[in-house]
Amino acid sequence: MIEEYQQQPRFLQQVNPSLKLVAVLIMIAVMIPVFDLWTPLFLFVLTIASIIGLGGISPRFLLLLLLPFLLFAFSFLWMQVVFPDEQGATVLFEIGPLPVALENVIIGASLGLRALVFASWSLLFVLTTEPTKFMLSLIQQCKLPPRFGYGMMAAYRFLPAFRDELAQVRTAHMIRGFGKERKWKQWKRYFIPLMASAIRKAERTAVAMESKGFDGSRDRSYYRRLTWNKRDMQFLIFVTALLVITFLLPDLMIRK
Repeated sequence: MIEEYQQQPRFLQQVNPSLKLVAVLIMIAVMIPVFDLWTPLFLFVLTIASIIGLGGISPRFLLLLLLPFLLFAFSFLWMQVVFPDEQGATVLFEIGPLPVALENVIIGASLGLRALVFASWSLLFVLTTEPTKFMLSLIQQCKLPPRFGYGMMAAYRFLPAFRDELAQVRTAHMIRGFGKERKWKQWKRYFIPLMASAIRKAERTAVAMESKGFDGSRDRSYYRRLTWNKRDMQFLIFVTALLVITFLLPDLMIRK
């Protein structure tokens, strides 16, 4: 499902992955010192709308991915209400013997929304970026050595193979009557064949990469070359506008 979204010909999918990564890091850095309520709420809503509208992500699928982060964000609100550093003066209501103050609710909601902003921008990057395209961008635009870039790409491609091998090993052990032991004993038996297979794959991949010249000793040609385009400029303008609004929004809310 995620790979289908990553390969769609939508706006966010056509933006250079390195630029998207820089935008995510900048947004996270900018939001760290923000403690008001409206700025993270505005950015979260706008980011979700961008993922759906500009990335073509299904709202239902996005909601399922956000559900754990919503629970995590609610925990900030709950902790600030139940165990506040300082009890607020404006008491809204009481939960048993615990007074719920407006100031504590605002602080908890702000922290929770800030966590949701981090999660939404991370999902924007993951759901709209092909791993192969990301590695090519790191190699071509960020000058990452090919031996590291293609090595990480090969390791990423091994993950589905390890999952299939784990299923095969588990089935073989169940056929031989070893499937009713405790979990930690089962994983102990799975570890040796999986580790042996991983070592063999890593050795073969290293030999293959060295034989094909992935040692960083020369300039390489690329079958698929990534270049900067107008989508990147439009995305840069979009992120810059968000940053400007992020700095101006608290002052505008105070004036109102």
